[in-house]
Amino acid sequence: MNLVFSDSIITDINKKKKFGKKALIIEGKGMTIVPPLLNAHVHVREPNNLKEAQQFGIFGLLDMFSTDRRANYLRSYNDSLYHAHFYSSNVGATVPGGHGTQFRVQIPTVSSDSAAQWFVQERISEGADYIKLTQEHSMAKLSLTQIKSIVEAAHQSGKKVVGHISSLSDALDLVSRGVDGLAHVWYRDGSKATARDLQAMKEQGLFIIPTLSVIKRLSEDATQRGIHDRFLPFSDILAEVQKAQQAGLTILAGTDAPNFGMNYHDQLFEELILLTDAGLSALDALQASTSNIYDQFNLKEFSNLQIGGTASFLLIEGKPLDHIEDIKKPKRIWKSGLELRGT
Repeated sequence: MNLVFSDSIITDINKKKKFGKKALIIEGKGMTIVPPLLNAHVHVREPNNLKEAQQFGIFGLLDMFSTDRRANYLRSYNDSLYHAHFYSSNVGATVPGGHGTQFRVQIPTVSSDSAAQWFVQERISEGADYIKLTQEHSMAKLSLTQIKSIVEAAHQSGKKVVGHISSLSDALDLVSRGVDGLAHVWYRDGSKATARDLQAMKEQGLFIIPTLSVIKRLSEDATQRGIHDRFLPFSDILAEVQKAQQAGLTILAGTDAPNFGMNYHDQLFEELILLTDAGLSALDALQASTSNIYDQFNLKEFSNLQIGGTASFLLIEGKPLDHIEDIKKPKRIWKSGLELRGT
């Protein structure tokens, strides 16, 4: 297959070697063209995080909790060729004492039912690309009424809602109130979804960002601390992801960097391998870090490779469609028709 592009636009995709006599030919035999990779769950700290991601072929980072000030500063890099595109929920919706308040950074919280809609409008006015809310099993939580108000206000403004959870019961509460996606698969002890649970999620059109990278590290840490009985065994967590995918739920790839010291670049490749450990095919894993994210978040900056589309892609040595581990091999990267430094 040949991909032909001129300036920043893909002009043809063909098998017949149809291109001009003066065309620069880039030999890709034995290699694979992949559309821009994205990481659907991170917490970006500084512009260099965006830069290192782009250098590895990760064209976009979806931040899932940041201060308004930091998020708007990082958005100022979105026109940079050498930085990954930054998206963010800005501050996540939480109650006083809820998840997100433990980091000793002053943030707005939802203190009443009437404050929920105000919170959403404030985030949208600050440029939030989607809304995040948190339901952490071990901390103060939003009421079901507050969750419903947040979801309704966000949807009225055309914004998706992603919910942080760790337990299945909280996940089901969020699903019943109309959230669009879950930031983490459920991993608390006793959290095993039934076919009925998964059907309810499918009917809602739910997507899940399992974040297996961070949950694996959490499991290892819990074992070392002797509190592993609070969580499902990691093999069971992999099985829950497989059940969700087989039930028709959309899976997105995200790592939750920088928790446990994870980086913003090749940790995503490890996440894709973990998704295949959970039973996804290599194609499923690649879609989880490309088209699934584009579609679920309605990202206008990214699309599948198509005639008339932007010439942004990776040329990877090997065949990750057959062997997902090849995603870690050397690659050349083009962004808007310009080749960036390879990795």
